[in-house]
Amino acid sequence: MKIVLKTFYGLEDVLADELNELGFPESTKLNRAVQIEGDWKDVYFLNLHVRCAISVLVELRKFRVKTEKDLYDEAKKINWSSLFDVKKTFAVKGAVNSTIFKHSQFPFLLIKDAIVDHFRDVKGERPDINVKSPQIVVDLYVRENEGVISVNTSGLPLFQRGYRQSTGDAPLNEVVAAALLRMSEWDKKTTLIDPFCGSGTILIEAALLAAGIPSNIERTHYAFKNMANYDAALWEELHAKANKLVKELPCTLIGGDIDSQM
Repeated sequence: MKIVLKTFYGLEDVLADELNELGFPESTKLNRAVQIEGDWKDVYFLNLHVRCAISVLVELRKFRVKTEKDLYDEAKKINWSSLFDVKKTFAVKGAVNSTIFKHSQFPFLLIKDAIVDHFRDVKGERPDINVKSPQIVVDLYVRENEGVISVNTSGLPLFQRGYRQSTGDAPLNEVVAAALLRMSEWDKKTTLIDPFCGSGTILIEAALLAAGIPSNIERTHYAFKNMANYDAALWEELHAKANKLVKELPCTLIGGDIDSQM
């Protein structure tokens, strides 16, 4: 299946390079994303191990869009009840850049209606919408006449690593920090100094990278755990194989900041 990993603008090459290191040499660079092919084991693996991606999407349907109704019709062809239970909450998010739609939120409402109508037809009841903290996140991408519907297997952005207790003002995004480290071509052995380290995002990401510990090792929430096909045993196996502890770093990391509270 097609797996799309979203990232920030300008980091597509960095992410593609990281994916190559992780064992995915064949990739296609998109706008703020990189696409590969894989299976559900790869989806679990990437959510845990990738450092330079915001989210991991699995493509459900790709199609041409001529009218507004096409979105509803194409979404209605997807077997939503095989993807998640009616008791799960969901939300539709994404990006729409097309002259076909006059109202920016209308495309998302069409997908939502198609999902709800599918469940009503099949199950006789409908799932609830939860925009703030949905259990299932459906991603819609429309660029002029091209539409793609995917499921976001990450849920909350992957820069929410799970290792932070608190942050200072305007903290550096963890995905950006990880990407900056790759762009610097740091060898994970040379002393790394961050004289304006703030709350230490670059240094923390550097320590995890040097120790071979996945940046998301402390993260517990992933949207794929709410899907009907979730394989808990497979996830536990992948998580157990990941490096979690380090007794000594192979490098020296030094940081300082003018604000002692940071």
